[in-house]
Amino acid sequence: MSFSFDQIALEPEQKELFIQMAEAAKSVPRENRSPFILANSKDGTCIIAPAPAGRNSNIRGFANGDPEVLASNGLLNPGFGSRGGKNYIITPEGFLYYEWLMKQQGKPVERIEKQTLQYLEFAEFRKKYRDAYRKLKEAEEMLWAAEKEEQFTIIGHLCRVSMKKFAADLHTQVFGSDLNEDKKYDIKRMRAVIDKKGAEKGETVKPFLDALLAYWGTLSDLANRQAHGNEKEGEALTWEDARRLVFQTVNVMVELDRALGVKS
Repeated sequence: MSFSFDQIALEPEQKELFIQMAEAAKSVPRENRSPFILANSKDGTCIIAPAPAGRNSNIRGFANGDPEVLASNGLLNPGFGSRGGKNYIITPEGFLYYEWLMKQQGKPVERIEKQTLQYLEFAEFRKKYRDAYRKLKEAEEMLWAAEKEEQFTIIGHLCRVSMKKFAADLHTQVFGSDLNEDKKYDIKRMRAVIDKKGAEKGETVKPFLDALLAYWGTLSDLANRQAHGNEKEGEALTWEDARRLVFQTVNVMVELDRALGVKS
């Protein structure tokens, strides 16, 4: 089949689904990959994806028919399991399309930022961290039009609140309840989560989680600084300060969500 990737017409949500599927497949050694299985659960239709041990392998948040659209464009090869259920594998052309799609998203740093923001939009993330997502989305949307220091300060406040809500939601998911303490103790919540979940991870992942905790603490200080208009240092906030804070806040949340693999 001859492919002209710029002529493949997909809705943004269908591209998002394919990116999730391609990255799930790429996270598993080629010889260990299994088909994506279309399944029904109490939460609706989902795709069970090949995934490393300990990772959530269910993909949700797509419309009925989206996998068929991907298949009709040659990105997936449809089939049936031994019990008659639908399954899919990504075609070689599909992996080439994924590579092309990533390159279309701009320069390397821009691609990373866009992909990080797209992960934030995934239905599973929005479902698990509703309040944190809403505040961070407000900050991201304000960023593009922000010009004045008071706007940068508001962005700092939104990121700070988002981090505290993320920590509270994560603590509740892991322990079944939140701490009976002020929300300002977000670092204490994150340390408890990482100590518990880190013990379940391998020797490589645990040091990474510890590094993310230190990263979280530094970012928390940065958010506090910006929320107060950088009063201590006396330097005016700039758009670059706001951009850095928004993207790094998104990044630390995405990395923690992925590394911890906490199911909602």
